[in-house]
Amino acid sequence: MFNFQLRSALPILLFVVTGCAGTTNIGHGSDELLDFAESNCFFWYFKSKNYDLSDIKKVTSGIVEMGSYSAEKFQKTAFLVKDYTPIILSKNNIDVQLAKCFVLKEDKEFLEKLDRIRKL
Repeated sequence: MFNFQLRSALPILLFVVTGCAGTTNIGHGSDELLDFAESNCFFWYFKSKNYDLSDIKKVTSGIVEMGSYSAEKFQKTAFLVKDYTPIILSKNNIDVQLAKCFVLKEDKEFLEKLDRIRKL
């Protein structure tokens, strides 16, 4: 049953990720590195749960293919996302690996580290 729910939610998650690619990020303009970080975060989450990665791989590779940053910067961003562990305060027991995908665009510490990658 959970697998069915995830399959139903996958198009919504992909819509959110790809829809955000065209939006303006506060203080950053439209930035494919930040969009890649969000998409890559979902990739790592799906991988940790052994979910099908084909759709999220397409979204993530599309951002890289269309992006203006070097492959090295995207690779460094992927490792930054993989190691990223935000402090998330919640009343419920949440999955931090999934929740971090929704907060990284607003996390000052993450954004500072991403800026360092951007400036390399």
